[in-house]
Order: sequence, then structure tokens, then C-alpha cells
Amino acid sequence: MKMEIGNIKRNKKLYAGDNKYPKVLASIGVSSKGDSAEREIEKAKLAQKYGADIIIDHSLMANHYEIQKRILENVDMPLSAIAVYDVAADTLYSSNKKYFTSDDILKAIERKAELGIDMLTIHASVLKEDINYFYNNERIIPCTSRGGTMVLENINKTGKENFYFTHFDEILKIAKRYKVTISLGAVFRPANVYDAVNANSKYWEELERNAKLAKKAKDFGVAVMVEGIGHCPLNLIPELVKKSKEICGVPYRVLTVATDCGLGFDHVSSAIAASSAVAAGADFVTAVSRSEHLGLPSCDDLKEAVISAKIAAHCGYIARSGDISLDKQMSTARSEIGCRGSVSAAIVPQMTSEALRNHKIENGKKCTMCGEFCALSSADRIKEH
Repeated sequence: MKMEIGNIKRNKKLYAGDNKYPKVLASIGVSSKGDSAEREIEKAKLAQKYGADIIIDHSLMANHYEIQKRILENVDMPLSAIAVYDVAADTLYSSNKKYFTSDDILKAIERKAELGIDMLTIHASVLKEDINYFYNNERIIPCTSRGGTMVLENINKTGKENFYFTHFDEILKIAKRYKVTISLGAVFRPANVYDAVNANSKYWEELERNAKLAKKAKDFGVAVMVEGIGHCPLNLIPELVKKSKEICGVPYRVLTVATDCGLGFDHVSSAIAASSAVAAGADFVTAVSRSEHLGLPSCDDLKEAVISAKIAAHCGYIARSGDISLDKQMSTARSEIGCRGSVSAAIVPQMTSEALRNHKIENGKKCTMCGEFCALSSADRIKEH
């Protein structure tokens, strides 16, 4: 399914799906009073510079609308947000509110759409009945979704069904009016490899719910994608992605790592997992930083995460499409001029240019790795003999 991402209030469009080149999402956001909105905007600019296609703002502060307005003013690319974060932050920082209402939700979504947000993650697939799951399940970690647990906590406080589910039709009307894309959140994606292998039935149960919501969105004329796997061992990823896409019939997004033991280096684990997921059909890759399970990423962490995700997405795309034209361009250039290769064929040209400068690589078929014994130079001498 082809989809167009872009709020009607902004002249910025992004096309995805239908086996197009996979898109990379980069996460930023202010989570506590000590965080700096200026630094998060700097991260957004870095993400754009190094090839991210969409920025996701995870801000959870009282001034979240002002933060997102500033991001929109400073970064010329699609901006995504998580719908429940607004009302959760407003509730947290209000002295007289203990829970949020359906009216709060609809007003918050409308305000986001009016602001110019291009995509909203909606946690509509977690239901009142799922609260019992926390008391009786086989998982090590029942739920890893921050937005999902916010919705569940509100259900628990109000005793009412999930407002994002019961008012989904009204949400679709707002989304259609402003051309906001809906990303259906995966509340019960596995939070660790053990659960992905031994206790993943809840993921499939939720996916069936999201498939019905996705169909409703499509029928209503709203662009929609489904969030998918989280932690998952490499051997299970291909079948899981293919089966998930078959069930949902819409573009599929991953935010995944292939092991829990890469702590502090989750950008590596994620790149390995993401390449496999894209090869199997994933349309969107969320860039995971080395700080994913440690704390708020630095600017360097985010830059590294975007680059890792871009390379992973390209590797997966080669396997899925068989398109090696870019790699052929790079190899042809290397054959002709040596290690400099073709900067324009690099997945992240800016980073390639930086690396060339750092290694002081000039024209000619040699570098500090091989010197005069460069195989490319030797091959030329053999031909000339």
C-alpha cells in the first residue's frame, strides 16, 4: 500500500510503502525539567543532515506544544508525535487532574493537527480487558510501550474503555481533515528476546485489533501504518514481519533490536535486526541509539543511530529488491579512483566526506591502510605489465 505523509497545512510530502526505499525515523524529545529544548532541536537538525526522513518528538513536558512548534519552524521535514503524551503531560503537571477524558484526547489531537504535525501514533489497540494481563502472563516484562501503559493507567483510573478505541471514528475525522497520518502503536510488542520466543501471543492478539483499525482508517481515506516488532531474535524476524504485513495490509514500521545483551551499543543490535526486517518487507525503520535503554541520547548518539539505521535499511533493501545500482556505482568509482569512491553513492554522503577528511585520503589508489601495497594499485600494475 502506497502512502503519503504530510499535513495539509505544510508543503512537505513524503511517499512510502509499495516496496519503496525504506524510510528512517529519528526520535528526539524533552522528558524532564533538566532537558533542553534547544538541544532536541539541534538533534532534529542533525537527524535531517544525516538522512532521517521523519522526526518523532517524544516530549513529555507541560510546554510540549511550544516545543513542537519550534521544531516545525526549525526543521523542514515531516514531524511525528505520540498522541497520548499531550494529555498525559497535561494531567501530570496539573494540580487538579488525576486522569484525562475523551474530550481532552480529541482536543489534543485537533490541536496537534492544527499545529502542523504530520503523523500521530495512536494507542487504540490496548483495551480495558488487557489490565488483567498484567496479573496473569508468562512474560518477563509484560509491556514496554510508554504510551500504551499511559493509556492503561488511565483506563484503570477511570474504569472506562480506552478513549482512543471508543472515539477512533472521531480521531479519523480530524486526521482526514488535516491529512494527518495515523501510526497504530504496538503496545504489546515484545520487550525482550525471551518474551519474543516464549510469550508473544499477546502481540498477535493486538495485531489483529490493529488490522481492523487499519482497515477502518483506509476505508475512511486516512493514511495509516502499523508499528511492529521490538526485541526479537534474528531467526524469527523474517516470518514475523511477513505474517504481520499479511494480516494488516498496510505499511509496517519496526523499532527493533536482535539481542538484549547489546546494552550501551543498541544501535548495533538494532541495525542487525532492522536490515533483516526490511529484507522481509518492513517499510519504516526507527533509529535506535546506543543509549536506548540507558538514558536520553546525546547529539552524537542520535547521529550515530541515524547513520546505523540508514545503512541497515539499505542492506535490507538490497536483499528485498535486488537493486544493487548504488553499490555498483560505488564499486566502479573505487576501481577507477581508489578509496575515495563515489561520495554521491554513499548512503550517508555527509559522513563519508567527514571520514575522507579525517583519514586525509586524496586522489590516488592508496590509503594509510595498505599504502603502496593497495590491491587496486597492484591490479593496475599487473594490467600494465
